[in-house]
Amino acid sequence: MERKVSAGVSLASWVPTTWMLIMASRPIGAWFKNAGSYSIAEGSKYDRIVLSILIFLGIWILSNRRMDWSKIIKDNRLLILLYVYLGISILWSDYPFISFKRWFKITGTVVMSFVILSEDNPLKALLSILRRSAYILIPLSIVLIKYFPEYGVQYSRWEGVRMATGVTTHKNSLGVLCAFSSLTLIWAFFRGRKMEKAHWLRAAGSADLLVIAISLFLLFGGESGTYSATSILIFSVGMLLYISLERTKSFSSTVSNNFRMLVLVGVVVVVLFRNLLLPPILESLGRNETLTDRAYIWASVLAIASRHPVLGTGYGGFWGLKSEAITSRYGVLQAHNGYLDVYLQVGVIGIIFLSLFLLELCGKARNMTSYDKDLGVLSICFVIMILLYNYSEAGFIETNCMWTIAVFLTGVLTIPSLYEKRDNVNRLPP
Repeated sequence: MERKVSAGVSLASWVPTTWMLIMASRPIGAWFKNAGSYSIAEGSKYDRIVLSILIFLGIWILSNRRMDWSKIIKDNRLLILLYVYLGISILWSDYPFISFKRWFKITGTVVMSFVILSEDNPLKALLSILRRSAYILIPLSIVLIKYFPEYGVQYSRWEGVRMATGVTTHKNSLGVLCAFSSLTLIWAFFRGRKMEKAHWLRAAGSADLLVIAISLFLLFGGESGTYSATSILIFSVGMLLYISLERTKSFSSTVSNNFRMLVLVGVVVVVLFRNLLLPPILESLGRNETLTDRAYIWASVLAIASRHPVLGTGYGGFWGLKSEAITSRYGVLQAHNGYLDVYLQVGVIGIIFLSLFLLELCGKARNMTSYDKDLGVLSICFVIMILLYNYSEAGFIETNCMWTIAVFLTGVLTIPSLYEKRDNVNRLPP
């Protein structure tokens, strides 16, 4: 059914699809960790081989497609500058070889993003990739949880509490997959109805609804141990924002025309009035004021990060290598705050580059609303979800579902810079 809906998307799109499947689930070697083939610091030979093959396949595909690289680089210059700085930061990492391997791996996400952009219909290709990933990973997750708990269930380090993870490594990762997949499929369903594409409704509507139902079941804790407050929050905000942008023309116009400024104002408001805003939200989500001890993790990470405030410890050279004090105490391998994690690894300069990239992404989402309103609306929702997610989880500059979606999205949002609307309008999917 998905193949019929995505007619015209090339076989080459299976390269970024495979990349997305891996990033949204777990490292390949983690499936075989009992055999001793996977470690946090070194990864595994399976990941190195498969991901390297995918990256070189992506480069080969791009070398055989005609693309206006000057426009692409110009429109994604801040993303590229961020990656260049991450690569330079390897020079002051205490583990430069491991840092280089981690940096090389995340550059593959950019390669895959450009492969999607090189498709005849980049938007249809992106939707196909997200739909394929949802069709495969979400039903498989509930199968693993119910029938293969050795793969789909873990137990917390300290309390031994059951944690259903499905195809991922943590219930929060599963929650993110469900949140983004649900909103994408809901958006696609209503876009199909709006365009009155009967063939789309017959071919994919029922399948989308089934996967949405499974996603929401897992997201809201229908299967014991899958409840993720952060994922529920970002999905709820994204869904409410989507409905508001779709239903209220004046609100949609205001947000679209001033999106970058509204994001900046929102950040300032959260920073200044955090103590007033957070308690009622946390109470409604069943969380305490420490966000399940995240505040203590932040304090420990901040103390270490303050030793290298400008340049950081070097990209990829801390977690799993120098994080023994934090890991042994809290049982975590991340800062549980994306902004703090970037500050720890690449310092204030890295925060500046990341902020500029995020503002660029906001501007591209705003521009897309005048080119393709539906995609612009989805992009705005995704950006807000990404910004919120990184308040209590670390999702930036990593090989994970959230960062992969962000980079794939910024690539597709290059469309308005490459084509005039009148020339490319027929290339966009229904």
